Amino acid sequence: MGQVSGLVPSRFLTLLAHLVIVITIFWTRDDNIRASLPPSFTSDQYKKEDSDVLPAFTEVIMFITVFVLKKKSF
Repeated sequence: MGQVSGLVPSRFLTLLAHLVIVITIFWTRDDNIRASLPPSFTSDQYKKEDSDVLPAFTEVIMFITVFVLKKKSF
């Protein structure tokens, strides 16, 4: 069996750190949205800011999909 280079563990740690950060962001999504709005905000402003979170979720799904597809042998 070959020796593991330093690149593989760093890629894994980078992927794991990215996943942990995104999970944390989505768990605290409501607090983050409220922090970005003025003290008196309308429900329309809240809905708009909430919909702006969607690109981050899409990025994570695409990142994980590409990583899984790279590892899968066809």
